[in-house]
Amino acid sequence: MATKTTGLAGGPLRHRVRLEEPVVQVDSLSGEPVITEWLDRGTVWASVESLSGREWLLSAEFRAGTTTRVRVRWRDDVTEQWRVIHARKAGDTIYNIDAVLPRFESMSELNLMCSSGVVTEGGQP
Repeated sequence: MATKTTGLAGGPLRHRVRLEEPVVQVDSLSGEPVITEWLDRGTVWASVESLSGREWLLSAEFRAGTTTRVRVRWRDDVTEQWRVIHARKAGDTIYNIDAVLPRFESMSELNLMCSSGVVTEGGQP
C-alpha cells in the first residue's frame, strides 16, 4: 500500500482510517435510542498519535484505555457521534470521537480527540 508522506503542518498523514456514522433507531421495547449499524462515511489519510494510556480496576473488571489524536484534512460533516476505525495488521482499533477540534483559521484540518478501551471480567487483561 502506498504511503502518503505529505501532510499538515504537524506532520505526515501516513495512516488510513475509516470514518463511520451511527444509524440510530428507537428500541420498540424500551423506547431508548439504539445504534443498529454504522455507515461508512469514507476512508481518509490521517495522522494517528497516542497521547496517553491508563489502566484501572472497577467492580472486578480490568479496564484499559487510551487517548488518541487523529488528524485529518478538513471536513464539515464529522461529529462526536461518529467513530474512527484504524485498520492495522494486528487488527482494527475502534476509536470513539470525544471532541472535534477544527482549525478555523486555515480550515485545513480537524483534530479528532478520541478514546478507546477494553474491559475484561475478573480483573485480568
